[in-house]
Amino acid sequence: MKKLRKERTKEDLEKFKLFCGMRNKEQWYCRTAPSLGALERTPEEAWGTPIYDPEKHINEPTVFFGLYGFPDFFSLWRHRGQKAILFAGSDIVHFNNGYFLDAVGNIRIQPRELAKWINENCESWVENEEEKRILLMSGIESQVCASFLGDIQKYDISFLLAERPQVYASVSGENFESYGWYLIDKIADSVPEVDFHLFGALIDIKRENVFVRGRVPKEQMNEEIKDMQCGLRLNPMDGFSEITAKSVLWGQYPIVRARFNYPYLDSFETEQELIGCLKNLRKKKEPNFEARKWYWENLNLYPWAR
Repeated sequence: MKKLRKERTKEDLEKFKLFCGMRNKEQWYCRTAPSLGALERTPEEAWGTPIYDPEKHINEPTVFFGLYGFPDFFSLWRHRGQKAILFAGSDIVHFNNGYFLDAVGNIRIQPRELAKWINENCESWVENEEEKRILLMSGIESQVCASFLGDIQKYDISFLLAERPQVYASVSGENFESYGWYLIDKIADSVPEVDFHLFGALIDIKRENVFVRGRVPKEQMNEEIKDMQCGLRLNPMDGFSEITAKSVLWGQYPIVRARFNYPYLDSFETEQELIGCLKNLRKKKEPNFEARKWYWENLNLYPWAR
């Protein structure tokens, strides 16, 4: 079995600083959109970006993580210092649909002029090529880099070979449709050799190989899934999810939508392709070294990350 380093060396960090052009000499701050769900760690822990306080940091370099509604955009617009945006995935859909100014969406701010302002005044970042393409349709140019707020030092390879591949997925709230869980119900009988473990809100799926776990503490979930074979991410619109990040860092074989164009990851466009990816899991005899190495070296390469 190939050996992989377990921690980034001082030499790695120096190369990273050179890559960023030493832009991190200035302290960056981070405003996280309230609509973002629970994260593996805080941006301050992951990137070294303290929580943004507009009363204190209005002139300081700041990254705005997520733009889900007009209050998020207004905070960005008010800021007078250097501005960067990290779009989180579904916030791009909210942006393109126009921000609501009333409770039901009858009054909206259309995105084109907002996009023009963002493109002229902000540095925009996304996590995959599909997000970049959709933003560009609105006139926003962006750069691509996947993020993960967990401590990658703690994600050693833990993939284990299994006769019955174990696959897991999670949902935020009860957004089953936007998380693609209907696909699991449709295709589970076509891959009876695969077990599916679903974490989050309870859903009524009655298949012999589908186990609805409900909500469990994140630490417990991590302990249960780290030795499995695949993190399944079915969202039609998404950023680089924590499920995908953890799965690849553990040396597993995550499956994602092909439109995101993530390097080294198995992906699908049709239900038959998804079934094919799941059936192929039985052929994976060793950890996913190549993908794990690539993401280890390319996560979080942002100008604000230390």
